[in-house]
This record gives sequence, structure tokens and C-alpha cells, in this order.
Amino acid sequence: MSTLLSPKPFSRRNVLAIFASFGLVLALTALPAPAAPAAVPADQFIREVGTETLQALGDRSLTAEKREALVRDLLTTHLDLEAVGRFCLGRYSRGLNDAQKQEYAKLFEDYLVKVYAQLLSQYNGETLDVRDNARAVGNETIVDSQINRPNGPPIRVEWKTHEKDGKPLLTDVVVEGVSMAFTQRQQFESVIQNNGGKIDALFAAMKKQISGRR
Repeated sequence: MSTLLSPKPFSRRNVLAIFASFGLVLALTALPAPAAPAAVPADQFIREVGTETLQALGDRSLTAEKREALVRDLLTTHLDLEAVGRFCLGRYSRGLNDAQKQEYAKLFEDYLVKVYAQLLSQYNGETLDVRDNARAVGNETIVDSQINRPNGPPIRVEWKTHEKDGKPLLTDVVVEGVSMAFTQRQQFESVIQNNGGKIDALFAAMKKQISGRR
């Protein structure tokens, strides 16, 4: 069975990309965001997500359970889990029955929480510069930023957001030109294709990673 996305085999650069893929902003610049009348809401939204994440990263006394609870709150508050989950499943999302849809939604959330809670502990002083040049593309707004690393060149990151129920939510992050949602979609589809097109194979792989089993 093909394995899913795992933090262990990835380089430091790819770990940062995984963080970005579902909106876990690594840190903020030391300066507060400028309060301008014409400020773009999407820009401020990215900064606010960063503030919450920075607070979580700064608390080294958190237990694994509390860290996972913080990550779950960040994901359910700032990420469009339904839209991203459906995209990551690709064409296979159309073949799910109601019971499978419910199971996948729960597994997708738990899977993200488990992976990113582990990655949060690897924070190493990175900072995020958010630029004030947000632009509308279709029904989405794209925000440009740059992740600055203590030991290495900066990483260019584009954040995609859209409005849902009157508030902005993250839908994708493009790291150095690579869509993280699309990358996750390829990995999910690979697991299904390598197991005869069976969606249960993906569910089993997700459960395995959630439980921490190899």
C-alpha cells in the first residue's frame, strides 16, 4: 500500500511547504501589520492566522494532546475543510455514498491535525512577511508572502482564500510555484490507484497515519 504524506522523510524546506499547504502560518514579522483604511481583508486574515499560530508555537510546555487541540482549532476556523477535502479526493469524491462522505470528512480533519501537530514542534524561528498586494482571481483572492529562514534562502508563498458564509477561508497555498493542495491530491489518488481504485484503501492508510502506526 502506498504511504500518505508523512513529516519524517521530508527535508526542512519541504516541512515548511507542508505547513503552508493548509494554512498553518509559521510566524509573523516582528512589526505589527499597518492599519490602513484601504487594507485588503485577505492580507489581514493571513496575518491574523499567523498571530494565532505564533502563539501556539511559543508555548513549549504544551502536551501532545493540547497541541493537537490547538491545531484542530486553527484548521476548523481558518481552512475550508470541506472544499479542500473534496479537491484532494479529486474525481473519487463523486463516487462516495453518504456514509463514506461522513467518514472521509472526519478522517481528513483528523489526518491533518495529526500531521501538522507533529510539524508544529519543528518550528525553528522562521518568520513570514505578508505583502499588501492582494489580488482577485475569479472568486478567490491571492496574497503574496515570503517565509524567511534562519539558515537558508527565503521561500516564496502565495495564499489562496475565498469567502464563505461572510468570512475568508484558506483553500490552497502555492509554495515556490507548487500547489500544496494539488500535491496532496496526487498523493491521495496514488494510494487509491495503487489499490485497485478502492476508496477504503485510502481510508485505511489515513487511519494508520492518524494512529501513528507504521
